[in-house]
Amino acid sequence: MTDDVGAWVVAPFVAGFVASLLAVRVALASAPRSLVRINVNQREVPVVLGFGVLFGSIAGSFALVFSISVTEGAPVGRVATTLVIVVVSLMFAAGLFDDRRGDERARGFRGHMTSMGGGALTGGLVKIIAGGLAGAVAAIPADGLGHKIEVFLLVGLTANLFNLLDRAPGRALKVAFLFFVPLMVFGPAGFAVGTAGVVGALVAVTAVDLREGAMLGDAGANPIGAVVGLGLAYSLGEPFRLLAVLVIGALNVVSEKVSFSRVIDTTPWLRAVDRIGRK
Repeated sequence: MTDDVGAWVVAPFVAGFVASLLAVRVALASAPRSLVRINVNQREVPVVLGFGVLFGSIAGSFALVFSISVTEGAPVGRVATTLVIVVVSLMFAAGLFDDRRGDERARGFRGHMTSMGGGALTGGLVKIIAGGLAGAVAAIPADGLGHKIEVFLLVGLTANLFNLLDRAPGRALKVAFLFFVPLMVFGPAGFAVGTAGVVGALVAVTAVDLREGAMLGDAGANPIGAVVGLGLAYSLGEPFRLLAVLVIGALNVVSEKVSFSRVIDTTPWLRAVDRIGRK
Protein backbone atom coordinates (compact mmCIF):
# COMPACT_ATOMS: atom_id res chain seq x y z
CA MET A 1 0.00 0.00 0.00
CA THR A 2 1.53 3.33 -1.05
CA ASP A 3 1.33 6.51 1.03
CA ASP A 4 -1.22 7.99 -1.39
CA VAL A 5 -3.49 4.96 -1.06
CA GLY A 6 -2.99 4.95 2.70
CA ALA A 7 -4.30 8.52 2.86
CA TRP A 8 -7.45 7.51 0.98
CA VAL A 9 -8.01 4.59 3.37
CA VAL A 10 -8.21 6.74 6.53
CA ALA A 11 -11.61 8.41 6.04
CA PRO A 12 -13.51 5.21 5.06
CA PHE A 13 -11.84 3.30 7.90
CA VAL A 14 -12.82 5.89 10.53
CA ALA A 15 -16.33 6.22 9.13
CA GLY A 16 -16.75 2.43 9.14
CA PHE A 17 -15.50 2.20 12.71
CA VAL A 18 -17.80 4.92 14.07
CA ALA A 19 -20.87 3.81 12.11
CA SER A 20 -20.36 0.22 13.23
CA LEU A 21 -20.17 1.21 16.90
CA LEU A 22 -23.39 3.22 16.60
CA ALA A 23 -25.21 0.49 14.68
CA VAL A 24 -24.25 -2.18 17.20
CA ARG A 25 -25.36 0.02 20.11
CA VAL A 26 -28.76 0.57 18.51
CA ALA A 27 -29.08 -3.11 17.59
CA LEU A 28 -28.23 -4.23 21.13
CA ALA A 29 -30.89 -1.94 22.56
CA SER A 30 -33.60 -3.21 20.20
CA ALA A 31 -32.69 -6.83 19.41
CA PRO A 32 -35.80 -9.04 19.21
CA ARG A 33 -35.93 -12.36 21.02
CA SER A 34 -35.61 -14.14 17.68
CA LEU A 35 -32.02 -12.84 17.44
CA VAL A 36 -30.85 -14.20 20.80
CA ARG A 37 -28.81 -17.42 20.87
CA ILE A 38 -27.09 -19.62 23.43
CA ASN A 39 -23.37 -19.40 22.72
CA VAL A 40 -20.56 -21.90 23.28
CA ASN A 41 -20.34 -20.88 26.96
CA GLN A 42 -24.10 -21.35 27.47
CA ARG A 43 -24.77 -17.62 27.69
CA GLU A 44 -27.65 -15.84 25.98
CA VAL A 45 -26.11 -13.51 23.40
CA PRO A 46 -27.83 -11.30 20.77
CA VAL A 47 -26.82 -12.00 17.17
CA VAL A 48 -26.51 -8.39 15.98
CA LEU A 49 -22.92 -7.67 15.00
CA GLY A 50 -23.86 -8.10 11.35
CA PHE A 51 -25.58 -4.72 11.56
CA GLY A 52 -22.23 -3.20 12.49
CA VAL A 53 -20.58 -4.87 9.49
CA LEU A 54 -23.30 -3.65 7.11
CA PHE A 55 -23.54 -0.04 8.27
CA GLY A 56 -19.78 0.27 8.69
CA SER A 57 -19.33 -0.85 5.09
CA ILE A 58 -21.94 1.62 3.83
CA ALA A 59 -20.50 4.48 5.88
CA GLY A 60 -17.04 3.74 4.54
CA SER A 61 -18.27 3.99 0.95
CA PHE A 62 -20.02 7.31 1.63
CA ALA A 63 -16.86 8.67 3.25
CA LEU A 64 -14.86 7.72 0.16
CA VAL A 65 -17.37 9.40 -2.15
CA PHE A 66 -17.30 12.55 0.00
CA SER A 67 -13.49 12.56 0.02
CA ILE A 68 -13.43 12.36 -3.76
CA SER A 69 -15.93 15.22 -4.07
CA VAL A 70 -13.91 17.65 -1.95
CA THR A 71 -10.43 16.89 -3.23
CA GLU A 72 -8.72 16.94 -6.57
CA GLY A 73 -8.24 13.66 -8.37
CA ALA A 74 -10.02 10.37 -7.97
CA PRO A 75 -8.47 7.41 -6.17
CA VAL A 76 -8.64 3.84 -7.26
CA GLY A 77 -11.26 1.77 -5.50
CA ARG A 78 -14.54 2.87 -7.05
CA VAL A 79 -15.24 -0.50 -8.62
CA ALA A 80 -14.05 -2.37 -5.54
CA THR A 81 -16.23 -0.21 -3.28
CA THR A 82 -19.29 -0.93 -5.41
CA LEU A 83 -18.61 -4.65 -5.40
CA VAL A 84 -18.04 -4.67 -1.64
CA ILE A 85 -21.35 -2.93 -0.91
CA VAL A 86 -23.31 -5.26 -3.20
CA VAL A 87 -21.65 -8.38 -1.79
CA VAL A 88 -22.02 -7.29 1.85
CA SER A 89 -25.66 -6.25 1.38
CA LEU A 90 -26.68 -9.51 -0.31
CA MET A 91 -24.94 -11.72 2.24
CA PHE A 92 -26.19 -9.65 5.18
CA ALA A 93 -29.81 -9.90 4.00
CA ALA A 94 -29.59 -13.66 3.48
CA GLY A 95 -27.76 -14.14 6.78
CA LEU A 96 -30.31 -12.09 8.70
CA PHE A 97 -33.10 -14.19 7.18
CA ASP A 98 -31.34 -17.31 8.46
CA ASP A 99 -30.54 -15.79 11.87
CA ARG A 100 -34.18 -14.88 12.45
CA ARG A 101 -35.34 -18.39 11.60
CA GLY A 102 -33.15 -19.91 14.31
CA ASP A 103 -31.86 -23.47 14.27
CA GLU A 104 -33.09 -25.67 11.44
CA ARG A 105 -32.94 -29.43 10.95
CA ALA A 106 -31.22 -29.13 7.57
CA ARG A 107 -27.43 -29.02 7.94
CA GLY A 108 -24.72 -28.67 5.32
CA PHE A 109 -25.01 -28.22 1.58
CA ARG A 110 -26.51 -31.67 1.07
CA GLY A 111 -29.13 -31.12 3.77
CA HIS A 112 -30.31 -27.84 2.27
CA MET A 113 -30.45 -29.30 -1.23
CA THR A 114 -32.51 -32.20 0.10
CA SER A 115 -34.89 -29.78 1.80
CA MET A 116 -35.26 -27.85 -1.44
CA GLY A 117 -36.16 -31.10 -3.21
CA GLY A 118 -38.91 -31.52 -0.65
CA GLY A 119 -40.23 -28.02 -1.31
CA ALA A 120 -38.84 -26.40 1.86
CA LEU A 121 -37.07 -23.04 1.74
CA THR A 122 -34.37 -23.09 4.42
CA GLY A 123 -32.22 -20.22 5.60
CA GLY A 124 -29.19 -22.10 4.36
CA LEU A 125 -30.68 -22.39 0.90
CA VAL A 126 -31.33 -18.63 0.84
CA LYS A 127 -27.67 -18.07 1.73
CA ILE A 128 -26.54 -20.39 -1.06
CA ILE A 129 -28.64 -18.41 -3.56
CA ALA A 130 -27.37 -15.10 -2.20
CA GLY A 131 -23.80 -16.37 -2.38
CA GLY A 132 -24.33 -17.27 -6.01
CA LEU A 133 -25.74 -13.84 -6.81
CA ALA A 134 -22.94 -12.09 -4.93
CA GLY A 135 -20.35 -14.19 -6.72
CA ALA A 136 -21.93 -13.49 -10.10
CA VAL A 137 -21.92 -9.73 -9.52
CA ALA A 138 -18.35 -9.82 -8.16
CA ALA A 139 -17.20 -11.68 -11.27
CA ILE A 140 -18.40 -9.02 -13.73
CA PRO A 141 -15.10 -7.02 -13.87
CA ALA A 142 -12.93 -10.18 -14.09
CA ASP A 143 -11.04 -10.85 -17.31
CA GLY A 144 -11.76 -14.14 -19.01
CA LEU A 145 -14.17 -16.96 -18.26
CA GLY A 146 -11.71 -18.81 -16.04
CA HIS A 147 -11.16 -15.80 -13.78
CA LYS A 148 -14.91 -15.13 -13.60
CA ILE A 149 -15.58 -18.70 -12.47
CA GLU A 150 -12.86 -18.43 -9.82
CA VAL A 151 -14.28 -15.14 -8.51
CA PHE A 152 -17.77 -16.66 -8.40
CA LEU A 153 -16.56 -19.69 -6.45
CA LEU A 154 -14.26 -17.85 -4.06
CA VAL A 155 -16.93 -15.37 -2.95
CA GLY A 156 -19.53 -18.04 -2.22
CA LEU A 157 -17.21 -20.66 -0.76
CA THR A 158 -15.34 -18.24 1.51
CA ALA A 159 -18.62 -16.76 2.77
CA ASN A 160 -19.74 -20.21 3.84
CA LEU A 161 -16.34 -21.04 5.35
CA PHE A 162 -16.51 -18.01 7.65
CA ASN A 163 -20.01 -19.00 8.67
CA LEU A 164 -18.58 -22.36 9.75
CA LEU A 165 -15.81 -20.61 11.71
CA ASP A 166 -18.25 -18.46 13.70
CA ARG A 167 -18.65 -20.96 16.52
CA ALA A 168 -16.69 -19.23 19.29
CA PRO A 169 -16.19 -15.60 20.38
CA GLY A 170 -13.74 -13.78 18.12
CA ARG A 171 -12.79 -16.84 16.05
CA ALA A 172 -14.11 -15.70 12.66
CA LEU A 173 -12.79 -12.16 13.21
CA LYS A 174 -9.26 -13.38 14.02
CA VAL A 175 -9.20 -15.37 10.78
CA ALA A 176 -10.61 -12.35 8.93
CA PHE A 177 -7.75 -10.12 10.10
CA LEU A 178 -5.30 -12.86 9.14
CA PHE A 179 -6.51 -12.36 5.57
CA PHE A 180 -7.32 -8.64 5.51
CA VAL A 181 -3.96 -7.36 6.74
CA PRO A 182 -1.84 -8.87 3.92
CA LEU A 183 -4.59 -8.26 1.33
CA MET A 184 -4.74 -4.56 2.18
CA VAL A 185 -0.97 -4.12 2.43
CA PHE A 186 0.17 -6.19 -0.54
CA GLY A 187 -2.99 -6.53 -2.63
CA PRO A 188 -4.42 -4.16 -5.24
CA ALA A 189 -4.80 -0.53 -4.16
CA GLY A 190 -8.46 -0.64 -5.15
CA PHE A 191 -9.16 -3.43 -2.70
CA ALA A 192 -7.47 -1.57 0.17
CA VAL A 193 -9.55 1.56 -0.48
CA GLY A 194 -12.77 -0.32 -1.20
CA THR A 195 -12.65 -2.43 1.95
CA ALA A 196 -11.40 0.18 4.43
CA GLY A 197 -14.91 0.71 5.79
CA VAL A 198 -15.35 -3.05 6.29
CA VAL A 199 -12.07 -3.30 8.18
CA GLY A 200 -13.02 -0.31 10.34
CA ALA A 201 -16.28 -2.09 11.16
CA LEU A 202 -14.44 -5.29 12.07
CA VAL A 203 -12.14 -3.44 14.46
CA ALA A 204 -15.22 -1.89 16.10
CA VAL A 205 -17.05 -5.19 16.67
CA THR A 206 -14.06 -7.31 17.73
CA ALA A 207 -14.08 -6.31 21.40
CA VAL A 208 -17.85 -6.85 21.66
CA ASP A 209 -17.52 -10.31 20.12
CA LEU A 210 -14.62 -11.34 22.36
CA ARG A 211 -16.45 -10.11 25.50
CA GLU A 212 -19.53 -12.10 24.42
CA GLY A 213 -21.64 -8.96 24.37
CA ALA A 214 -22.97 -9.96 20.93
CA MET A 215 -22.33 -12.44 18.14
CA LEU A 216 -21.65 -12.07 14.41
CA GLY A 217 -24.20 -14.65 13.35
CA ASP A 218 -24.78 -15.46 9.70
CA ALA A 219 -25.54 -11.80 8.95
CA GLY A 220 -22.02 -10.89 10.08
CA ALA A 221 -19.86 -13.90 9.23
CA ASN A 222 -21.13 -14.43 5.68
CA PRO A 223 -20.48 -10.85 4.47
CA ILE A 224 -17.00 -10.87 6.01
CA GLY A 225 -16.14 -14.16 4.33
CA ALA A 226 -17.52 -12.98 1.00
CA VAL A 227 -15.31 -9.88 1.06
CA VAL A 228 -12.28 -12.01 1.93
CA GLY A 229 -13.13 -14.20 -1.06
CA LEU A 230 -13.42 -11.08 -3.21
CA GLY A 231 -9.98 -9.97 -2.08
CA LEU A 232 -8.40 -13.34 -2.83
CA ALA A 233 -10.05 -13.45 -6.25
CA TYR A 234 -8.63 -10.09 -7.34
CA SER A 235 -5.31 -10.18 -5.47
CA LEU A 236 -3.96 -13.59 -6.39
CA GLY A 237 -2.66 -14.57 -9.78
CA GLU A 238 -2.67 -17.99 -11.34
CA PRO A 239 -2.08 -20.68 -10.22
CA PHE A 240 -2.67 -19.35 -6.69
CA ARG A 241 -6.29 -18.37 -7.40
CA LEU A 242 -7.06 -21.91 -8.46
CA LEU A 243 -5.22 -23.25 -5.42
CA ALA A 244 -7.33 -20.99 -3.17
CA VAL A 245 -10.52 -22.32 -4.79
CA LEU A 246 -9.40 -25.91 -4.24
CA VAL A 247 -8.31 -25.40 -0.62
CA ILE A 248 -11.37 -23.41 0.44
CA GLY A 249 -13.65 -25.76 -1.46
CA ALA A 250 -12.01 -28.74 0.26
CA LEU A 251 -12.49 -27.14 3.68
CA ASN A 252 -16.19 -26.68 2.91
CA VAL A 253 -16.49 -30.34 1.92
CA VAL A 254 -14.53 -31.56 4.95
CA SER A 255 -16.80 -29.53 7.24
CA GLU A 256 -19.67 -31.85 6.32
CA LYS A 257 -17.92 -34.63 8.27
CA VAL A 258 -15.38 -32.92 10.56
CA SER A 259 -16.03 -30.33 13.28
CA PHE A 260 -13.63 -27.39 13.06
CA SER A 261 -14.26 -26.68 16.74
CA ARG A 262 -13.17 -30.19 17.68
CA VAL A 263 -9.99 -29.85 15.62
CA ILE A 264 -9.20 -26.50 17.23
CA ASP A 265 -9.88 -27.76 20.76
CA THR A 266 -7.65 -30.82 20.29
CA THR A 267 -4.73 -28.90 18.75
CA PRO A 268 -2.83 -27.03 21.51
CA TRP A 269 -1.50 -24.08 19.48
CA LEU A 270 -4.83 -23.56 17.69
CA ARG A 271 -6.67 -23.71 21.01
CA ALA A 272 -4.28 -21.14 22.50
CA VAL A 273 -4.78 -18.72 19.59
CA ASP A 274 -8.54 -19.28 19.65
CA ARG A 275 -8.70 -18.22 23.29
CA ILE A 276 -6.66 -15.01 22.97
CA GLY A 277 -8.78 -12.11 24.20
CA ARG A 278 -11.69 -14.31 25.30
CA LYS A 279 -13.14 -14.39 28.79
